[in-house]
Amino acid sequence: MKAIAIILILLLCSCKSKDKSKDFFDFDTVEHYSSNFDEFKIGNLYDNKKKSEMDSFREGIILGSIPLNISDTSFIEKLEKLGYERKLLNENLYEEINEIFSEKKTNENLETACIYVYRDIFIFKKDNKIIGCAKICFGCMANQIVGTKAITINFGQEGDYEKLEKLVNK
Repeated sequence: MKAIAIILILLLCSCKSKDKSKDFFDFDTVEHYSSNFDEFKIGNLYDNKKKSEMDSFREGIILGSIPLNISDTSFIEKLEKLGYERKLLNENLYEEINEIFSEKKTNENLETACIYVYRDIFIFKKDNKIIGCAKICFGCMANQIVGTKAITINFGQEGDYEKLEKLVNK
């Protein structure tokens, strides 16, 4: 009888741990870079055949997949040259940010079919070291997240894009 009780307790404990969400990042600082890049200039980024190095970089940040991984951090120092404004987010927001940037279960994933324009970039740091980056397109509800081993496929569902946008615009 004791063996059955122990097995039941172990099963219940293991089920509870699986329900626990996994945070994307263990951070102590969040930098938010935002840009008011004009959507009507997207064609110029694509069509410019004689792109300068900075134009190629701009396209990779705003429309493409820069950074490819978390060790690619050189892009951060160029963001302000592209017109992004840097803001250090208040520590009072970290708990809510952590809830948004965590694994979630959802019944339905919503996606849009538009050109993603990444105007918002979040840089997560721990002890002054960059540990994660999230590029966000609030208009299309799209993201590119690097630096986490968590499952990010459900990021932004259940109203999280709206919550995050409200947080950073307080």
